[in-house]
Amino acid sequence: MKSATVLFTLLVLAGAALFAAPPAAVVTGDYVEVRSGHVYTCGCLYSGEMATGGREALLTWAVREGNYRGVALGGAKAVAMILGGAHLGLPETERKSVLFVDAAGPQQQEALVDLLRDRYGRVLGRIVDVHRLPISMVREQERLTVSVGSVARFVVRPARLPEDAHLGSSLWYEPFIPTVDRTLATAEYSRFWGDDFQHRWWNQEPGIYGYIARFRVP
Repeated sequence: MKSATVLFTLLVLAGAALFAAPPAAVVTGDYVEVRSGHVYTCGCLYSGEMATGGREALLTWAVREGNYRGVALGGAKAVAMILGGAHLGLPETERKSVLFVDAAGPQQQEALVDLLRDRYGRVLGRIVDVHRLPISMVREQERLTVSVGSVARFVVRPARLPEDAHLGSSLWYEPFIPTVDRTLATAEYSRFWGDDFQHRWWNQEPGIYGYIARFRVP
């Protein structure tokens, strides 16, 4: 009798394992963040930018592998242009964004946009529009150049400390999203010339404006 009970229990457990939901897929890839305000700088510059700048940011996701809602996302890329009503480091700042997506087709594009909206909605704020454009990420030694059609381009490299920083610099801002293996990034050039927001932004003065990292979405 005892053996029959044990056998029945094992069969029930085996059946439960058979019909259990598969573990959620993990989406992983490369992430680059560039802002119009320094993330690592001296107190004087930090205070000045808090009052008058830091309203713009370009966030890039390049998916290596994973799927969302059953759609494979490997190879897809997205860039978000974020514009704040004030400095993006202020928690009460209202934000709006436009997404640029480079995907294999409409289904992959929709899945990637849903992922970004669902997981990073507070970072993106109100998504004004979504555009499909080619996005390239080109590495030349330590430099990484990200281009979004003809509307955005920025060049970053790992920051060299202390020479890239102002005297007495401190870290003021973490990345906008959770990241893995992040490195402070010196942006040598950044530009957004899209028609969205009726707003254009560019910066040719190198500074520690962001991060190079990897992302992982469970």
